Amino acid sequence: MQFGDAVQVEYVDLADPENGKVYTDILGAVQEQSLPYPLVAIDGQLRIAGSAHYFQVLPLVQKILESELQPEG
Repeated sequence: MQFGDAVQVEYVDLADPENGKVYTDILGAVQEQSLPYPLVAIDGQLRIAGSAHYFQVLPLVQKILESELQPEG
C-alpha cells in the first residue's frame, strides 16, 4: 500500500437519505452548481466532480501529504 495508514478511502452513496442528512453541504453544492457524479472530496473539500479516476486523485493526495510533512517556518 503506497500510503499506509496515512490515507483513508470512504465511499458514500449520496442517494441514501441517511447520508444526505450528513452531507447536506456537498448536496447543496451539487444542486447549485449542477455537478456530475462521482464526487471526490479530500479532507472534506470537494476536489473533483464527474470522475474518481486513480490518476486524477493520486496527485491531489500526494500534494496534501507532502504539505503536511513540510516543517512550518
